[in-house]
Amino acid sequence: MNSLSNLLAHEIVDLYSAEEQIIDALPQMIEKAQNQELKKALEEHLRVTEKQKKRLEKVHKLIQQQDDSDEELGDTECKGMKGLIEEGQKAMKEDMEPEVMDAAIIASAQKIEHYEISGYGTARAFARELGMSEVEKLLSQTLDEEYEADDLLTTLAVGKEDISVKKLPASRSNSRSKASASRSTSRASSNGTTKRSSGARKSRTKKSSTASRGSKSTSSKSKNSSRSRSKSRAR
Repeated sequence: MNSLSNLLAHEIVDLYSAEEQIIDALPQMIEKAQNQELKKALEEHLRVTEKQKKRLEKVHKLIQQQDDSDEELGDTECKGMKGLIEEGQKAMKEDMEPEVMDAAIIASAQKIEHYEISGYGTARAFARELGMSEVEKLLSQTLDEEYEADDLLTTLAVGKEDISVKKLPASRSNSRSKASASRSTSRASSNGTTKRSSGARKSRTKKSSTASRGSKSTSSKSKNSSRSRSKSRAR
């Protein structure tokens, strides 16, 4: 691997492995999902991912026409995607409330999407630099789909009242409220102390200023008295 085109070919092989692993993993995520909108979103993304895999096969053929790399699709296992999927599968084995399970699935799916966005974005940049316009176009199409999938998952997570992350356990919610109230009380107390401290400083400054003026007045009177006595003795 001694050229940018070699590196691009390697990225495509790595992404192809990632897509294969996602296709294998999504059915379990669909089965575990409780929210119907989430199920539909994952089912749709499975169909899209299968199309993306075929698109990568076309991209790989186009690159081979201009590159001497001998890497073939299926030669490499994407370790990064393997780790993300295993982490998600481990979470799904836990005993969770349905809404919490949905939250875990969304979190896992978005980590996968972010990995793909990074990978496709990098590959597209390489293709653009190499002047491979057709490859760049195909990768841009997939990248746009990944962004759309990520946006949909975010909407499911925070944009609906019936989605899991909106339904935090009461104990956690109360704890968070108490912590917030504690911080507010602390800030109010701090502000009160600051105001009292500021008032005390102003009072001390005022007294010091008055004392200073008194001292100057006394000194002035003393000097005038001394001059008066000197003139009297002179006469």
